[in-house]
Amino acid sequence: MIKQIIFENQSKHKKDENMENKLQFKDSNWVKLSGVLSNPSEVKLPIVILCHGLNSDKESSTNTALNKVLTQNRIATLRFDFFAHGESDGDIDDRTVAEFVDDILSAISYLKSNGYKDIGIVGSSFGGLAAVIAASKTKDLKFMALKSPGMGKTSRTMTNYKTDFETKSWFEAAKTINVPTLIVHGKADVDVEIELGYELAKNIKNSKIEIIEGADHRYTKKEDFNKAIELISHFIIKNVQNP
Repeated sequence: MIKQIIFENQSKHKKDENMENKLQFKDSNWVKLSGVLSNPSEVKLPIVILCHGLNSDKESSTNTALNKVLTQNRIATLRFDFFAHGESDGDIDDRTVAEFVDDILSAISYLKSNGYKDIGIVGSSFGGLAAVIAASKTKDLKFMALKSPGMGKTSRTMTNYKTDFETKSWFEAAKTINVPTLIVHGKADVDVEIELGYELAKNIKNSKIEIIEGADHRYTKKEDFNKAIELISHFIIKNVQNP
């Protein structure tokens, strides 16, 4: 049975909830990536890596909303800026899917080197695509949640990304993933079509897809956004409490 999930500020653990450490770590090419570790503790709590979408950053609305709920439930988070995003180094012309995957694997290595063992991941949009491929390359993830994972209609035509879209590289990677996976997708998403969400779910053995009727790619309606955060939060907390 899942313990009660905290969605509002509580006095208990308030000090820990407000603890945030800005940090930097390096990718495999020694490019500096900027991140924020929330709820750090001498006792290493379960931790979730929060991956933003293309042209967003670590302070995205999804990341900050999930960070609030998870830290209130004694789950640490690491949110970071991908290569050439936010405060991370890198040239925008050098962005590739492989680079974003490397960033995630580097974040996992950073956490492991700092004593974290129970690691999950959340990927939004393009960050979800990268999370799928990263998950296929590591055995260090306990679970994965994806919010409208895929490549938008503009980015899929760009030179740096089009090959991955044409080959559906993340679909092939998905076939090797066995960790519990949740996919949340809006039925009215015209940027990353709902059919891509269904196809991804079919390729991941231990997965479940939740469809939010009427939700667009950005979950513009408050009730749609809140529903997505609730679904992802419940999934994470369930997998932390019942690994």
